[in-house]
Amino acid sequence: MTRRPRIGITLGMDEAGRRYQLKRAYADAVLAAGGLPVLVPHGDGSVATLYLAECDGLVLSGGHFDIPPERYGETRRPSCGRTQEARTDFEWGLCQAAMASGMPLLGVCGGMQLMNVVLGGTLWQDLPADQGLHHEQPEPKDLPSHPVEIVPETLLARLVGAAPLPANSTHHQAVRAPGRGVLISGRTADGVVEALELPDAPFALGIQWHPESVVRHEPRHAAIYLGLVEAARDRRR
Repeated sequence: MTRRPRIGITLGMDEAGRRYQLKRAYADAVLAAGGLPVLVPHGDGSVATLYLAECDGLVLSGGHFDIPPERYGETRRPSCGRTQEARTDFEWGLCQAAMASGMPLLGVCGGMQLMNVVLGGTLWQDLPADQGLHHEQPEPKDLPSHPVEIVPETLLARLVGAAPLPANSTHHQAVRAPGRGVLISGRTADGVVEALELPDAPFALGIQWHPESVVRHEPRHAAIYLGLVEAARDRRR
């Protein structure tokens, strides 16, 4: 039997700090794309590179927490949400190592924001307070709520096509200034960054929405995880 590419997926944690957690849609999307999900907890940062050694690709998942503003040189304001310092520390190291090694990397929602901050970029701490914009849709959060305008001739365009892509929206922070080497490849009509990528990497893509959940309403989103798994397969070869 041909070995499936192993795709690491970072885990969240409940508010009590007692249970790791992950929405099933992440693992289902990796499986449907031909990969094998490998769940990556963040309890011990010293073993982060050991997880990467067992994986062919990596998904930085999202969650209900914010990246500490101090990480991008700002003072925390009241509108900034709760943070998870241990998770951010762990995923920061994972992200740096994955980028350095050329490992196929997909950042989803907060994972995209982390990619940008690791590369020296900044975030809007709160879109409603900072820009008067609201990108946190009510339930059900898997329904498309706005189109993403895709920049032609980018990795994202090659994956899903250049036509506007209906996407879901569940975030109150967003990329403000892009980091080093970051190409913005998707925005909403109000100018909010919805996708970024690293053109010099084999596969490094960040997306602000959740393709693994909205795919049931718009099949084009499946190409994102298919692209990740195919890049992981190529890297293993």
